[in-house]
Amino acid sequence: MSSYGWLLDPKRCIECGACEAACKQWNDVPVGVNVRWRRVLRQETGRFPDVRVTALSMACCHCENALCQRVCPARAIWRRDDGIVLVDSDRCIGCGQCYAFCPVGAPQRNASTRKTTKCTMCFDRIEQGLQPACATACPTGALQWGEWKDIEGKGSDRLPGFAYPRQMRPRIRFVTEAWR
Repeated sequence: MSSYGWLLDPKRCIECGACEAACKQWNDVPVGVNVRWRRVLRQETGRFPDVRVTALSMACCHCENALCQRVCPARAIWRRDDGIVLVDSDRCIGCGQCYAFCPVGAPQRNASTRKTTKCTMCFDRIEQGLQPACATACPTGALQWGEWKDIEGKGSDRLPGFAYPRQMRPRIRFVTEAWR
């Protein structure tokens, strides 16, 4: 069975927010409850006068060893055979353990339902042979999606100042200067 992941080239990201908008629209993510499954973050590194600002389009990385799944006392977070990590809202008790342990805050609490919600990697689109809405909407190709076997060897698993714990094995790679 296929397994999927993300490839992000921060140098190509123009912070337009198309990925965020496409995600919200396709997945009907509610507004006004402080839930953003995909969001463009600004990472600042260095010291004046050598400061760098990097844009990162981030969402759930559907980690092979997801901490959110491991710490959920209700076992509401599960991993499909294709590696997509999902939340069963019927089982979620809204305790917040999952978002407390995720390094990028991918699981989020919906204030109106008091349940956890997060990126689904648009599994419904994938099942129709389409790419996730966020990757489709990216005008510069900064955010790409595909089979993990094709992405895994590209780029780097780390960026300066931004790193997942290696034991989580996130399904994201970053295009870096060293890789180009």
